[in-house]
Amino acid sequence: LSALYLKVFVYLLVPCIVSEVKEYTRIGSKYYIIGKSKVSWYDSLHMCRRFGGDLVLIESAEELSEISSYLKKQGYDASAWFWTSGNDLVVNRNFQSVVNGLPLPFTAWSPGQPDVPSENCVHLWLQGPEFQMNNWYCTEKAFYICQRANLNNIRC
Repeated sequence: LSALYLKVFVYLLVPCIVSEVKEYTRIGSKYYIIGKSKVSWYDSLHMCRRFGGDLVLIESAEELSEISSYLKKQGYDASAWFWTSGNDLVVNRNFQSVVNGLPLPFTAWSPGQPDVPSENCVHLWLQGPEFQMNNWYCTEKAFYICQRANLNNIRC
């Protein structure tokens, strides 16, 4: 487990690329980048840091609905999965955000989820009319969503 913490720590030290910040899109009250490539959860941490942000921390049903509507308008369907900041890597079945280390303030699990105890990272997938949460293997590849509260004070 210490190797895991080291890997996450190294990813969090990655500097951002200021020129990438312009790719953020305002959705509701926050700014987001939808990753165009499929990467592991760990690599998605790295990519979001490069963009001066964090993996998305969904804080309300309204925020999830806004993101879900945006993704569907962009043409994403049930085959597109998106990493979030949620994980239970520290304590199994205690899902928290890698952004702040706190329990997830909002969850919208698909029916029967979370299921497999060794699936430790949270992604969004389209189930019915809306995107919902599911736990999945952190080393698998999915798209990712980065967020920023604003475009000021870029952390580089």
